Amino acid sequence: MTRRRVLVLSTVLVLALVAGIAVWWLVRDTDELRQPDNPSAAIARLERELPGVLAEARVPAAAVALVVDGRPSYVRGFGEQNGRPVDEGTIFQAGSISKTVAAAALVRRFAGQLDMPVLDRLQGWALPPGGPDPAAITLRTLLSHTAGINVPGYLGTAQPAAATVDSLLGRAGSEPVRQSEKPGRYRYSGGGYTIAQLYAESVTGAPLPEVIEDEVLAPLGMNRSGYACGPEVIAGHDQDGRPMPRYRYAESAAAGLCTSVDDLGRFAAWLSSEDPVAVQLRQPVAGTDGAYGLGIELDGPEMVGHLGVNRGYYARLLINPSQRFGVAVVTNGDHGDRVVARVLKIIAES
Repeated sequence: MTRRRVLVLSTVLVLALVAGIAVWWLVRDTDELRQPDNPSAAIARLERELPGVLAEARVPAAAVALVVDGRPSYVRGFGEQNGRPVDEGTIFQAGSISKTVAAAALVRRFAGQLDMPVLDRLQGWALPPGGPDPAAITLRTLLSHTAGINVPGYLGTAQPAAATVDSLLGRAGSEPVRQSEKPGRYRYSGGGYTIAQLYAESVTGAPLPEVIEDEVLAPLGMNRSGYACGPEVIAGHDQDGRPMPRYRYAESAAAGLCTSVDDLGRFAAWLSSEDPVAVQLRQPVAGTDGAYGLGIELDGPEMVGHLGVNRGYYARLLINPSQRFGVAVVTNGDHGDRVVARVLKIIAES
């Protein structure tokens, strides 16, 4: 991996982090995402203001879902795709929200195996030697970013997605995955999710997208979600509003989900529920200082979810479990953080 590519990856990740912090601070004073006192007024403002925000941010399209009382109550697309209006079924890349969906599937499928070492069951790849504590690599530590694994994120490739093992070996645009530090404390790692992906594929004999389809997508009726991510996905755009290549991700668990906001609203409703798996995802894991569960960011007990950033896309999923209120926003532009910020501002003020 060249120094230039490492620099590009680092820049992308820093920009994503800064954008996420900007959104987080909008509601940080209360640590809450609250259901609007006047949902109708919030919806009216969204429909009035978002077209202008899209134009200012040079983001061609976005879609928003609101979950009220545990059910999607408002789903709307904004902008255009090839001259046609974007709607609730338009498909976007979801970035790292893929981690939350993958964690839901893995926790459901491997409920009794979360604390078992995974390395001896991996097929086709072995962790490079030299890691300080390979035995501590379990599904729980992988899904909570506490396994000490490197590779924070992925840039994707313009070619069709490679195999999971190719990504782990560093043949899909990232450096090889290894245990780079002592486990037990939070270090964000897409590479950890790729190890979890290979574990699921090794144990089940099926590609991870099939496991997620069986455990999450089909049961929740997420019929416009998947991992092929072909021409049906709306094109991403850079900070100047220019179309970008359709990057693919071998790393399905970390970054490969493509979904509609209608489907993401269904997932948000489930995530806010008392389903035992949803509750388990929302529990803070040791070593994260209470900031991360299993595939989910914890910004306080009343605001949990995940940020999603792929090149050309920006998405946000947030829920308030006690109110069973949630919001999902997907955009197809690098400045989608500005759209998300306005959506959260409107909700906070309504």
